[in-house]
Amino acid sequence: MKVRKRTAKDYRISRWSGGETREFLLFPDSASYAGRDFLWRVSSATVELAESDFTPLPDYRRFLTPLSGALRLSQNGGAFRALGALEVLEFDGGAETKSRGEVTDFNLMLRKGEATGGMTTAVLAAGESCRLADLFPAEAAESEALLLYCYAGAAALRRAEKEWVAEVGAYLLLSPEEGETAGLPLADTELLAVAEHTILAFAWMRRL
Repeated sequence: MKVRKRTAKDYRISRWSGGETREFLLFPDSASYAGRDFLWRVSSATVELAESDFTPLPDYRRFLTPLSGALRLSQNGGAFRALGALEVLEFDGGAETKSRGEVTDFNLMLRKGEATGGMTTAVLAAGESCRLADLFPAEAAESEALLLYCYAGAAALRRAEKEWVAEVGAYLLLSPEEGETAGLPLADTELLAVAEHTILAFAWMRRL
């Protein structure tokens, strides 16, 4: 398993109508968000307006979770419903989506018919640990990329006497080594919180 670490200095930052977006990962490297030709994108955005409209993305399936605060969302003219902190919502990127609430969120976009994956979150106390496999559905082990983002605290991954640490604002990107066919060794990888109240968000992706 290959593990790469990225920090705030590596992120592409852009403004949108309601705040700021930090792009963590966009695949493939030759694609662009503006060109809408990517297979997946992982990002975090601040929502600074009391009410805002999501950009329509009809070719994508989306996952969203507030990392702090809570959102109220309305889709296709329906009633607003609450999405609490660290609660994950999966929805069609083509839906007309309005939001209320000022938050920082975590986003995953997957191109329909070409990519699959998912998102989850975890909160750990200092010293608390688990196997990575305990956090995800079994199919996550077949991912081409699994991203662990540390929103608060700090977390370490440990496997085969190696350790990788993600502090606040950093992420770790897990991917199979070239030639590996058995998938990601999530059952053999320990996740340990090394700071109090560690808040983590995860996204996993692969091509269909």
